[in-house]
Amino acid sequence: MEAPLGCLEMVHQTPMRLRYRIRSTTPLPWPELTRLLQPMLDGLPLRWRLNPVSASVVLTYQTPDDGLQDGSDTATAALRQGQQALLAALSDLGVQSPAAPVLRIRVRSVPHAPVWLTPLAWLCNGLTLGLSLVLISLAALLLLLGVAGLMLPLSPGRALLLLANVLLELALSLRRPFVAPVTRS
Repeated sequence: MEAPLGCLEMVHQTPMRLRYRIRSTTPLPWPELTRLLQPMLDGLPLRWRLNPVSASVVLTYQTPDDGLQDGSDTATAALRQGQQALLAALSDLGVQSPAAPVLRIRVRSVPHAPVWLTPLAWLCNGLTLGLSLVLISLAALLLLLGVAGLMLPLSPGRALLLLANVLLELALSLRRPFVAPVTRS
C-alpha cells in the first residue's frame, strides 16, 4: 500500500472534510475508479466526489439524520475508512506514485582566514575575552553597589546601575565578532 499512499496529496482538510489530489505516473481511469469506490463507500456515512479535471477526490462526513449527536471521533473514523477505501481502489487499479522531487540544498561554507592570520585572530580573541571578562566583573561590582545605592538615600544607585548596563553591553559587543560566525546560517 506504499505506492498508492504516495499518490495522494492533501489539498484541504477540516474535521468533517478531506480533499486529496491524485498524482500518478500512469493515466488514471476515472470511470473504473468510480466503479471500484461505489461499493466500498456505500456503507459509510460519507459523501464523495471525484473530479477528473483537477484530479482530486473529496470525502465529506455526513451526519446521520436520527437527531442523535455523534462522538467527537466519529467523523475522523469515517474519513479514515474512506481514505483506506480510496487507497484500496487505487491499489486495485495499479496506480504508481510519481518519483519524489529532487531537492537541491545549497551549503554555504564559512570563509577561512589565511594561515598567517590565524595566530593574529587567536591573539585578538584572547585579548577581547580577557577584556570582556574584566568588564563583566566590573559591571557585577557596579551592579551590587547600585542595588545598595538604591536602598540608601542620596546615593547614586541609578547611575551605577546604568553604568553597569553599559559595561555589560560593551563586553558583549567586544565578543560579538568572534561568536557571530558560529551562529550565522
